[in-house]
Amino acid sequence: MERQHPARDRTDETRNDGFRGSNGEVLGRRSYLGLAGGALAALGVGTGAGATSSAAAETDSRVIDVDYDEYGAPDEVYDVNDVRGSHTPEFSADRATGNERSLRTEFTGDSKIANCEYRLPDHVGDQQDELYTRFTVYPEGFDLGTDDTVRMFWAPLTNGGGSSGGGAADGRNGWSNAIGFANRNGSPAPEGYKFFSYCYHMDGSGDFQMTDAVVEMDAWNEIECYVETNSYDGGTAEADGTMRYWVNGELAFEDTSMRFTASDDNRIEAVGPLGYIVGSGGGALYYGEHQLGLGMGREEARARLE
Repeated sequence: MERQHPARDRTDETRNDGFRGSNGEVLGRRSYLGLAGGALAALGVGTGAGATSSAAAETDSRVIDVDYDEYGAPDEVYDVNDVRGSHTPEFSADRATGNERSLRTEFTGDSKIANCEYRLPDHVGDQQDELYTRFTVYPEGFDLGTDDTVRMFWAPLTNGGGSSGGGAADGRNGWSNAIGFANRNGSPAPEGYKFFSYCYHMDGSGDFQMTDAVVEMDAWNEIECYVETNSYDGGTAEADGTMRYWVNGELAFEDTSMRFTASDDNRIEAVGPLGYIVGSGGGALYYGEHQLGLGMGREEARARLE
């Protein structure tokens, strides 16, 4: 039976006009989960000390630290799929931040490297309504031509015919947002490139939005993502879904008027590294410190992850 997600009351912090560049915060609905903390520990992921679970309310909120040092290969934690070219994502000790190893991906002549999906149904038992995710990324050796783009992370990906490849998202057949950097908007190339959002949602397929935030090349960057699905009831989707992205601590993009889904099985399915280049050249992407906060906003997640 489909759960009802009634429209949320709008305040100054949860408006639906959609804008970019403010410092507003919002803590929304709690996510629906069916998995206890012990099962998460068995999967090799950590939970925050303050995480709570209430079976009666069927709600949960917790933080997860994806520690690459605990896994022998990327496919033990990510669903690594759609691998193209000659490179398969690997753990590397060449560049590391909070852990001994990072995840390394490299372009080797093909436009795409691979998807590395942290699949929420596999790790926590269900898709989610609200998700914060944080990671660090070190882009190495990129020298992009004018207008070239690099998609580096799914934030998020819900698989289906409407999630990529020119498909039309109808609220039941997938959706996605790929974030990355591009040599556009007066990027300070080659030292850095501007951040972008590339979204498949119910009101647009391939919705490309440039920002003025700069992703630095040959340096570590901190990227933070917050997504909350829209309200829906009886197959009707309200335009109150939220996406927010921060680059090196500064809010780079925000839209609070999104329509992603109209059904329970089309919520937030996965997040994770992605490598897709449109244009010339190539390079490598190193990822570290991948962390998630389920059912919470940025402020709460960061406090629990400290």
